[in-house]
Amino acid sequence: MVTFQADPSGMSDAIAGMAEQLRAGERTGAEAGMQLGLPAAVVMAGMGGSAMGGELLRALVAADCPVPITRVRGFGVPAWAGPGTLVVCTSYSGNTAETLACAHQAHAQGAALLGVASGGALAQLAEELGFPCAIVPGGMQPRAALGYLFGAMAGAFAACGLSADGIAEECAQGVEACDRDAAAELGRRLAGTVPLVYGSGPLGAVAYRWKTQFNENAKMHAFSHAFPELGHNEIVGWEGADGRGFAIVALRDPDEPVEIRRRIDVTLDLARPHASVVAALEGHGPSRTARAFSLVATGDWVTYHAALARGVDPTPVDAITALKQALDE
Repeated sequence: MVTFQADPSGMSDAIAGMAEQLRAGERTGAEAGMQLGLPAAVVMAGMGGSAMGGELLRALVAADCPVPITRVRGFGVPAWAGPGTLVVCTSYSGNTAETLACAHQAHAQGAALLGVASGGALAQLAEELGFPCAIVPGGMQPRAALGYLFGAMAGAFAACGLSADGIAEECAQGVEACDRDAAAELGRRLAGTVPLVYGSGPLGAVAYRWKTQFNENAKMHAFSHAFPELGHNEIVGWEGADGRGFAIVALRDPDEPVEIRRRIDVTLDLARPHASVVAALEGHGPSRTARAFSLVATGDWVTYHAALARGVDPTPVDAITALKQALDE
């Protein structure tokens, strides 16, 4: 008989360390960001867990940022990303093929570059071409290093005028406000479902983080969407969801606009009869940024406990490893 060892690689330690990761990452990123001027536009380039920090930062600062921010998930940056544009290339390993291709293209087009990595080819390229690179600690799964990666980008953004100071600290305070016991209970409830995670505004990006954490931690299918857009399409799908095990997780902020609050309330009422579980969670903390990251941390703990309830190790991602090996053959 094989005994299941719940968390042999210590994913719980990485989740528990997110607040300190954020603070350490911010210091590292600020040093790199001081070498940059204020750009006219920003492109965030990255893949998978390495890209998530940029996805969340973009969602949190876009409304107040003095320049437009877009992102790419693939092998190239837009043709307009040349002089005056900052291309932020994030690869935790430093060896992500798509992100390296973006860095080379951006340099060829005359864009400024910022790297965020634990080392690898991206750090080497930064040294060769002379662009700043925030080096974060290595040896983790990229998704488990979210605090370092987000914190480094937040520190760099503040240093070059793209965002306010102290964003990573606010996020760390939100992480520390997470209710781990409630997250564990919800994770066990969702382990046998197909979760659909919903959020509005910046919480749409947080919902996507939940979706990918269900995929990688719990080895489950999960999906995400955003209010109010989902009221124009996905809400109809609930008509065919009866008995199929779909669950709703609605991520909410106590300061969400009245028109959004009304749409969320009505949507949940309409979908509730068709869902196996409906859970609505509010973020905790003094600011929108803190509350968003309290929900990021909650999602990490929920998916961790869903993994344990399913009897799977939350750390390895064998399918991703197999895909990369097949592509290298």
